[in-house]
Amino acid sequence: MSGNQQGMGQQGHHGGPPPYGQSGPGGGQGGPGAYGGRPPAGGGGPGGFIPPPGNGGGGNGGGYSQQHNMRGNANSSRGFQWVSAAGGFIPPNAVQGGIEVDGKPLFVARAMYKGGLHPGKAAEHIQDGGCSIGYGHKEVNLGEYQVLCGDASKLKWINQINELIIQGFTPVEGGYEETGEPLFIAKTMYDGSQQLGKCAPHIKKGMSFPYGHKEKTADKYLVLAYTN
Repeated sequence: MSGNQQGMGQQGHHGGPPPYGQSGPGGGQGGPGAYGGRPPAGGGGPGGFIPPPGNGGGGNGGGYSQQHNMRGNANSSRGFQWVSAAGGFIPPNAVQGGIEVDGKPLFVARAMYKGGLHPGKAAEHIQDGGCSIGYGHKEVNLGEYQVLCGDASKLKWINQINELIIQGFTPVEGGYEETGEPLFIAKTMYDGSQQLGKCAPHIKKGMSFPYGHKEKTADKYLVLAYTN
């Protein structure tokens, strides 16, 4: 399947809400919104990240160790890194991937939980920690997480239906299951909002995302990918 490339196109620390791609497979392209457009300093990429001081714990999932730092498609030349954060803090140049129905931004994030590294959402307004992931049919809130930071114009959203089919693009790897399968960053429209979650070839129902204290699924969604 050839995915439709969709853009969010908003930059700047106080930019307006990004548009959501509405059309089906086979159309235009662009980059997702971010708070600030400057690439972060230092190395690391969307598959590797900077562990917090002292390899701090990741909420029921263990610490952000060097083992996890080596996972994924790390590429410093792409100008991205996963920045450790806690308690609702959003670092500079965070990539905004979604938006609540009331206009509050949602940022691309991931967190350790039960042996896996799960993509989800982070925001100042998310209660009980600042980061939310979907796991075991529940919404799980965590206080330690990582936020994707960098130049969002180098990213794009590509339409998918059902399980992820990687063809003609390179998705941003956001994490992995406890059993080792890679997980990618996804978003979908839900209840008038744009919600963030995870997708993968082994998730046959499409993507899963946290919302309303539950882990929900969507068979039509977009996956985050590099522009080149």
